[in-house]
Amino acid sequence: MRLTSILGAIGASCAETDIRRTEMTGLTADSREAGQGDLFFAVEGASADGHDYLEQAQKKGAVAAVVSRNVDGCSLPQILVPDTREALALAACEFYNHPSESFPLIGITGTNGKTTVAWLVHQLMQRRGICCGLLGTIYNVIAPDDAQKAGLTTAMPHQVQRMLAQMRDRGNRAAVMEVSSHALDQKRTMGTRYQVAVFTNLTPDHLDYHTDMDSYFDAKTILFKEMSKTGRSVVGLDDPWGEKLAGMIDGPLISFGRRKDCDIRITGWKPLENSSEIELEVFGRKVTAEVGLLGGFNAQNIAAACGVAVAMGISADFLEENIPALTPVPGRMEPVLAGQNFNVLVDYAHTPDALDKALDAAREHTTGKLVSIVGCGGDRMKEKRAPMGKISLSKADFTVVTSDNPRSENPKVIIEQILEGVSQGGGREGENYIVEPDRRKAIHAALEMMADGDTLLIAGKGHEDYQILPTGTIHFDDREVAREKLGELGFK
Repeated sequence: MRLTSILGAIGASCAETDIRRTEMTGLTADSREAGQGDLFFAVEGASADGHDYLEQAQKKGAVAAVVSRNVDGCSLPQILVPDTREALALAACEFYNHPSESFPLIGITGTNGKTTVAWLVHQLMQRRGICCGLLGTIYNVIAPDDAQKAGLTTAMPHQVQRMLAQMRDRGNRAAVMEVSSHALDQKRTMGTRYQVAVFTNLTPDHLDYHTDMDSYFDAKTILFKEMSKTGRSVVGLDDPWGEKLAGMIDGPLISFGRRKDCDIRITGWKPLENSSEIELEVFGRKVTAEVGLLGGFNAQNIAAACGVAVAMGISADFLEENIPALTPVPGRMEPVLAGQNFNVLVDYAHTPDALDKALDAAREHTTGKLVSIVGCGGDRMKEKRAPMGKISLSKADFTVVTSDNPRSENPKVIIEQILEGVSQGGGREGENYIVEPDRRKAIHAALEMMADGDTLLIAGKGHEDYQILPTGTIHFDDREVAREKLGELGFK
């Protein structure tokens, strides 16, 4: 593609005629990944500024750079724009020939439930015979035989558009993607057109970035402004922020929740031994099914997925027949099974609200005591650490306080802040909680205290197979560690 086409898409000009006629081979915002013929976008990030890396991009073969300020002393041709993030997003749409307009794209946003709802929607679409791609926190599924581990919840604009284009070229007839508030605020999905937009809920998270809940909410609403003119919204009304959003939407809306006025209404949820029974009313049609997901909060996720299915033309009859076949997301209330006589659940709960709901869900399937392993990530919202400790102490019978992903912080400092909440809840060390900074040892200690009918909830990391320490990143998977210890305890 010639640079002229990109200049038109981003509303920029370039005085150098020869450059305008240059054939480009790709787009990048990382000088380390620049290749011969690439157009480099100098994006300013939290820890690095792309304007400092123009020479490196040029050495790698970049033919020009899109900048928001001129960089002196660099021979790489520069194209000046007001906002390089916006320019990258619009350029990516143009470069990959607007793939989101080739099939219905379903975007899902909200604090909790994005990953599960996307996972369930993907399964329902596939079972309906609709080849569907998936972009999410855990996997990016380009085609049935091409699933890749994901990095960010929502990738950079050129990566998103490239993957959507690959889905189009591989014959997908739809795609579903998680859309984070960071991505929306940073314009990573600008120019992308959604046929269905989903809002799950909004609870305090990422306030180190968004500052307050109103700003956080405003970021989430951007998704609904990026919908196609014929698009449909799917919104959870049990959440007050969802109710507020519903009042702002002019177009077609499908609501879900427990309220009587919801289009997809949750009328019942019954925990079973290793599954649950859900009762719904789908536009008045009663649907009852057993599903292999644990925890009452998953009723909301299933209802949201059903709302998307209805928006995509799938019938209530089909939903009733196929909900039983739905499988849980890796690392979301995922059972670790080794023939033991107690439950071990691994969950990604890393916010106070998510931990509260995960512990309630675990309690539903517990006849003995409930033990919780809790930690908090470093370089993130410090104000959630004490509430996490307090919630664990109040909802579990015993709490093991440990390390999560401390990143650059001292793990002991993080643990001390969690313990403030434990103390507020009446914690008595040795009686209803212990501290074990080593996460592996913490899991081992918790498993050694389990008995018939007990449940252990290992919270915080879920599907992650790594731990980010001040000294670097190591391989660490809660599920693997639990299985190893269960084996040592004589379970197979």
